[in-house]
Amino acid sequence: MAKFRVASVLLLSAAALQVNASEFNLGLNNDVVSTELELQLSKDTNAVLGYIYADEGGHIAQGAMHMTHDVGVHHFEVGAQLSQLWSDYSPNGSAISVGGRYALSMGPNISLHAAAYYAPSVLSFGNVDGQYELDSKVQYRVTPNMAFYVGYRKIAYDYDDARDFTFEDGVYIGGKFRF
Repeated sequence: MAKFRVASVLLLSAAALQVNASEFNLGLNNDVVSTELELQLSKDTNAVLGYIYADEGGHIAQGAMHMTHDVGVHHFEVGAQLSQLWSDYSPNGSAISVGGRYALSMGPNISLHAAAYYAPSVLSFGNVDGQYELDSKVQYRVTPNMAFYVGYRKIAYDYDDARDFTFEDGVYIGGKFRF
C-alpha cells in the first residue's frame, strides 16, 4: 500500500508540472508490453515515466530525468533512471542507473534511436546487485504527431545471492503519439 501511495504522489507531481510537449509510447511483443510518458519540462530537460510488464518476468516501474541537447540531426539525452523491479522468479529490488538516449534523423521521416543505462552495485538496492538496459529502434514518422517503430531491447539484473535474471531480451514493435 505504501508503494502505491508513493507512486500516486510521483504521478500527480509529474502531472502538476508545466510541460511544453508530451509523448506517449506503447511497445509490444508476444511476452512484453511497455508504456512510456515523456514530458518536456524545458528546452533542455525532460522527464520520463515508464512501466513494463512481462508475462514471465514481472513488472518494472521507471522514472528518469535527462538533460537534452540537439546538434543538427543529432539528439542527445543524458541523465539518471530509477527502476523498481517486482519479479515473479527472482528477488525484487531497485536500481539507480546512469546513461542516456540518442537519436539520429536519417531524413524527414526516418530516425535511428539508441538507449543505454547501467547501475553498478553501489547504486542498486534491495536484493539487486546491478542492472543494465540496452535499447535500439528504427522509427518512421507518419505525421508530426504519430510514429511507428521496430526495435530490440535487453534488460538484465545481477544478484549476489541469486541467479542473474534477464527481464526482457527481444524484438518489439510500437507507436509514439505526441500531444
